[in-house]
Amino acid sequence: MERHRITPKHYEHFREHGYAIIQDFLKPDEMNEIRDDLRIELPDWIEYCDDPSRPKPEIGQFNFVPGRGVTRFPFKGTNLNRVGLHPELRQFASDMAGGNEVFCEQSNLNVKCKGHPRDSDQAFHCDYGNHTLAYPPDLPEYAQTAFIVYYTDVDLNHAPTAVCSQKHYPESLRWPAHYTREERPELYGNEVKITVPAGSLFAYSMRTFHRGTTFLKEAGRIVHFIAYAPAAWKWMGIVGWSVEAVRPEFRKWIEVATADERTAYGFPAPGHSYWTDETRAGVSARYPGMDMSPYN
Repeated sequence: MERHRITPKHYEHFREHGYAIIQDFLKPDEMNEIRDDLRIELPDWIEYCDDPSRPKPEIGQFNFVPGRGVTRFPFKGTNLNRVGLHPELRQFASDMAGGNEVFCEQSNLNVKCKGHPRDSDQAFHCDYGNHTLAYPPDLPEYAQTAFIVYYTDVDLNHAPTAVCSQKHYPESLRWPAHYTREERPELYGNEVKITVPAGSLFAYSMRTFHRGTTFLKEAGRIVHFIAYAPAAWKWMGIVGWSVEAVRPEFRKWIEVATADERTAYGFPAPGHSYWTDETRAGVSARYPGMDMSPYN
């Protein structure tokens, strides 16, 4: 019987630090099949990442490939689809959510290279801004888990993701959800840059501060963003209204809407068990103009 790829040590590290790194999560034969799919989904990117002396692929904005739009599930190749639905990802996300049923809320490919519009030194942030309409409490039944699968090697030159252990931000309230180097220098001073071989996996929570870094030389990178959320709650998931919650006009609407109007869009209803001192404080911090009295 095959041993689990995500081991108890990975679970322990995730619970202690808010993230885990699983090197060589995918086997060599799986990676070969995935590379064939990537050649269909992302023309010329595999070849460029393997050899940056080759012509650079046409660069699109954000996750976009010119003429294709966002490269999101379902993909043309079955192997990429299976990665997003990998049973160990589902099991890990369910375990983090207290054993509850989860659903795949995101499965996107992401390409980046030196000079790409997204080749930037990001501020430390949590990802919940466009993954939930509300606020991510420190309770398992509301836990969303994100994964990044690396399809190309990443060293310090390849814009590695940086992450900071939650031990360095022990405060319960994760607001603000973004901090510059000047605002929280200790996050940057304690960051870990994720340098891994192709086929590796990075797992983190929506309460974990992380950031993108810049390329230090001509190179490219291909990753797969995957996220899972508990199936019971309608206010979660990047494929729903949560993706709009980062827009100023949507946040303004949330603040002035009635409780019934918010509930119609999937926001946690008054009286729901979601509402605790922590979640009221978190939602109030995120939407300072919102009348919180219906949720007391």
